[in-house]
Amino acid sequence: MRYIPGFAYVLAAYLAGSYFFPDARATLAEWRGYSLSWSEALLALAALVALLDLLRISKAGIDNTVEAIMMAAMAGALVLLFALAATDSIPALGLFNNGLFVLLTLIALAQAVVAILINARSLRRSIDIGDSP
Repeated sequence: MRYIPGFAYVLAAYLAGSYFFPDARATLAEWRGYSLSWSEALLALAALVALLDLLRISKAGIDNTVEAIMMAAMAGALVLLFALAATDSIPALGLFNNGLFVLLTLIALAQAVVAILINARSLRRSIDIGDSP
């Protein structure tokens, strides 16, 4: 469970939501004149999960390289799913050929890049501190 990236759960929520809510733009909830669609809720969830994953790896002095690589692998898997869906070579993957999935993929890619940079800088900082007398 420690090494599972948060975007695996976002992908599971995307798959479940795609089957339960066929129209992603339909109103999911309405409160005092504000309406919330499934796609907006999923994008907010994806952004929060990305930030929480970044907080998880930002502890100085702890080697979180595996977690950062898993986040990059998850982003790579999302890119692969979108690329295969965009070619229409596998009809079952048509679920991943839409704008919502592109936005989720972009969030995952940005998270992966930032995670690797944060981990590298926190490790370098801990090595610098350890070398000083």
